[in-house]
Amino acid sequence: MRLALLRRRATRPVALALAGVLLAGGCATARADHDLTEVVRTGALDDMGLLTGKPYGGQKIRLLICCNTTAQFLGLRERTGKEFTPRTGIEVEWANIPYESFLQKIVAESALGTGTYDLVAWTDAFGASVRAGVQPLDGVMKQSGMNLNDFPPPFREAATAGDPKGTVYGIPFRGFAYAFYYRKDTYDKLGMKPPETWDEYISQLDKLKKSDSRHPLAGQYGRGSGQNLFTWLSMLWSNGGDLFDKDGRVAFDRPEGIEATEKYISMVRKQYSPPASTNWTETEATQSMEQGNANTVLTWTWQYEDFSNPQKVKPDVAENVLPAQLPGMPGKARVSYGMTWLMGVLRSSEKQGAAWEYLKWLTNPKTERAVALDKSDPEKATGVAVHVSNMLDEEVNKANRGVPKLQEVALRNGRIIPTSLDWPQIQDALEVAINKMAHGADVRTELAAAAKRIRQINEGEGN
Repeated sequence: MRLALLRRRATRPVALALAGVLLAGGCATARADHDLTEVVRTGALDDMGLLTGKPYGGQKIRLLICCNTTAQFLGLRERTGKEFTPRTGIEVEWANIPYESFLQKIVAESALGTGTYDLVAWTDAFGASVRAGVQPLDGVMKQSGMNLNDFPPPFREAATAGDPKGTVYGIPFRGFAYAFYYRKDTYDKLGMKPPETWDEYISQLDKLKKSDSRHPLAGQYGRGSGQNLFTWLSMLWSNGGDLFDKDGRVAFDRPEGIEATEKYISMVRKQYSPPASTNWTETEATQSMEQGNANTVLTWTWQYEDFSNPQKVKPDVAENVLPAQLPGMPGKARVSYGMTWLMGVLRSSEKQGAAWEYLKWLTNPKTERAVALDKSDPEKATGVAVHVSNMLDEEVNKANRGVPKLQEVALRNGRIIPTSLDWPQIQDALEVAINKMAHGADVRTELAAAAKRIRQINEGEGN
């Protein structure tokens, strides 16, 4: 499953309506609105920060998440049964919510608090929608000797779920950077190296088009959960542009944004990316690379697990596709989009103490490292790491072809998308504009129209 597909839109009206129920004091069940430090037990901690003596032994907790077949999740679930449960006496059930309904489910559970689940996972952009339903973690993190210092900047930002005071509501447990992938055999044949700048990359695409039968680029310009924004955002940020300025005003229609957008759209207009890619999402783009039909693609660092697996891709693909840093703009810092998954403790849970124990264990760097090093089963093999210490770990990099280190470098200057209840509507306006441009519409006209639409949304006129 392509994890970017999890950005199915939980509409703002739904999110606001549910959040309104919560803020007004109404909910489906009695809510445990205590500070988490008052709920959890205290005592001696072991080497992983877990309470000794199994104080929550015999309890069963439930985690609201999707995609149980994801390699990292399979590895964590297996270790939960083999390591966490014997160590704590706490049994954990991972719910397997279909991805089509996952986002609406987590918003509903966070706002209404049915008590069915104890922990919830969410992707960074939807933190604002779940924040009111999960416990702040600063107090219990301090009690347990925990902090966010071992996470890269964009993951630490996502952990606040958009809280203006910087309160931590979720701990990162899955995350990746946007990266550049290329076929080394083709690049070697043409005497090329991974591009330093976007202009150099566009020149390479032109050379690839004239010299090789594969698509120079497998682009993703189609509408689909905002996936046609990933490359565009990285180009916008690396050109010194932004979605909004420091005062919250729309900024992507300014000169930096226009220049970046024109470069992005030029790659499909010049047919460096095939005409069909005007309707491609991440799935079609990465499949083109996996099937040996493309020479480059822009996608997440985790995708290398597939590109390098001869059981999932053609042998010549597994042998030749390599990752590299995204290009940047001349004289400016390269910027990668850093997508993050967070996990928090639901306020409505009646087993918050046990839930906190599991959250500590699951997000511990030792747990992550063990999963990243375990290659005993290809279905569970993963190099995903969110802790800087693991991304820089020599053994972890050796086991995962250096991708963790590549990701750490990318995330030093990484960015995340705005954490706002308005994001689903903003995303929709932007991805429609990009798709129209890919089909031939004027760049400046569409950026101006999207900017106008988003100003209306921010002013409350788009509901």
